[in-house]
Amino acid sequence: MKIIQKCFMVFENSELERQYQLERSLSIKKPVFICLLFLSFISNLFAIIVESTYLPVQSLSIYLILTIFTIIEFITIVVMKKIQFLQYGITFSNIMLGFLQFNVDTSSETKSEFYAYGNAIMQLQAVLYIISSFNHAIIQVTIHLILRILITIYQSKKVDSLLIGIGFFGGLIILITVHYYESRSRINFIQNLKENQLQDAYSFIIQRPFFKISFSVGTLMFNLNTKYQIDQFPGFDEYYCDGCNARNLMRSYTNEKKQSIETLLLSQKLENNGQLMITFKKQTFQIKYCKVDLQQQNYLIILQDIDIQDKKQINIEKEQLKLQLFLKFNQDFKHKKLFNWGVLSILQLNNKIIQKIDLKQIIAKLIHIYKKYLFPNLNIEIQYDEQNLQIYTFKNQLKIYLIQIFEIISKIQHYERRKVLIILKRKGCDALIKVKNINQTQFNFNYCQNFFIQHVQSLVINDIQISDCIGLQIRNHPIGSFYRK
Repeated sequence: MKIIQKCFMVFENSELERQYQLERSLSIKKPVFICLLFLSFISNLFAIIVESTYLPVQSLSIYLILTIFTIIEFITIVVMKKIQFLQYGITFSNIMLGFLQFNVDTSSETKSEFYAYGNAIMQLQAVLYIISSFNHAIIQVTIHLILRILITIYQSKKVDSLLIGIGFFGGLIILITVHYYESRSRINFIQNLKENQLQDAYSFIIQRPFFKISFSVGTLMFNLNTKYQIDQFPGFDEYYCDGCNARNLMRSYTNEKKQSIETLLLSQKLENNGQLMITFKKQTFQIKYCKVDLQQQNYLIILQDIDIQDKKQINIEKEQLKLQLFLKFNQDFKHKKLFNWGVLSILQLNNKIIQKIDLKQIIAKLIHIYKKYLFPNLNIEIQYDEQNLQIYTFKNQLKIYLIQIFEIISKIQHYERRKVLIILKRKGCDALIKVKNINQTQFNFNYCQNFFIQHVQSLVINDIQISDCIGLQIRNHPIGSFYRK
């Protein structure tokens, strides 16, 4: 049974055979069959109209029969969508083409016309051989060979052994060609099926964020084919489609030589698979790439390691949480409070997150803490012109900055015993802090010597003015973050 199936090109799995026949029917058989029916109907109708003017009706019988069969096939297979009969319709139509040899009028047609019409018919028959299943091709070739021999013997009244030999070996060559084409078609079908199954299994096998892309020569860009957790890639923007995100990421990700992934892949100088250390903004991470098609530029991009910067940040945040819990229970004395602020300032120094804060509330809270824990006699008055003093800024860096500013102001006020006035107001989009009635020389000296201020002022301060008073212009940033969580 297996030998018969292999010889006649049939899959052992009946469901697989059904899928193959359906795919072949919809992709090539049905379009060619419809074109053949249309051509046959037009040709037969034209022949009937033209030849009916000088030939009797009985001489047109073959054209009438072919026209009727064409209409029946069209209604059954195309209109009623009986796709299971498509191959039988192709086989029947091809066999009927062989009977056209009967329709030869030696008195009105030349040898050149015989040869031309014979070639045209053979072209149609060859196309139908190729698109047919191998077992149906055997039937068609065998019946055509028998028909040619019998019709030729009937019309010529003799047996032509040369015609029989050429016909036999010609039919054999046709069947070998059809067998080879059919085997290639089935192998290609299995490969496509395996590739589709592999794409479905990618997420199960890899279990890491990835996306598969292919380069389109027509549009000169990479297109997204398959993806899994693509939103986990650094820089993914939910406001764009997955295809746009894949292209943007490839253009944004660069190696140590500042070359984008897209440039590297298009250059085709990379190996078929490998690893790349990628830099994106302030993040560094590793990806794997693999060329999955040796003929076309199809690549699989896998996010191999979580962002190295993110790993460090996560560890820092864990340590911060532990330390904050420890410091929460050690805030009774002013020295401990001062120590806690110093430790937290060090930990939060590089934790850059932009958030919305109320400047009025944070300054009022700082004054309260300084009076309660550090300088009970602190004499600072706060005034504000507007109720809304909310800004977007680097939250941790601004807290560090304001702690150091109030440390400087508190020490100066403690020794000079002069009431300090702080005025909060808007200046355009930014917020302005004015400090009046303070020793500006001493303030400026302490300000320039402060380690924390020098490290964070570029992030939170737009401008500093020292004239009749000290003016600190707090920068209002757009919403966003340099650190992706």
